[in-house]
Amino acid sequence: MTSSISQIGNTFLPGIPPVGLNENSTGGVSGGLSFKDMMLQSLDNVNQLQVQSDQAIEGGLLGEDITQAEVFSSIKKADLALRMMVQMRNKLLEAYNEIQNMQL
Repeated sequence: MTSSISQIGNTFLPGIPPVGLNENSTGGVSGGLSFKDMMLQSLDNVNQLQVQSDQAIEGGLLGEDITQAEVFSSIKKADLALRMMVQMRNKLLEAYNEIQNMQL
């Protein structure tokens, strides 16, 4: 019971659109974003979630039409996205250090 990555979708970071990889007839992946572009897009989306969270907090404090549940939800979204980006950074650094320590 295996499925391709393109069928799974992007379910772990809220607010981040799917990468958009296309499978070709040989089973490989073609035409997607580069890794750098994907990371920059993810960073931008995390930043956007943080800004939305700040706006929700400000709106809640100023008495705008926003519930405490909506404020809390936006804060948790931003927190989850930031934690995921930190874990991605940690894994990248770990992989980099492992490659750097390889014997040639």
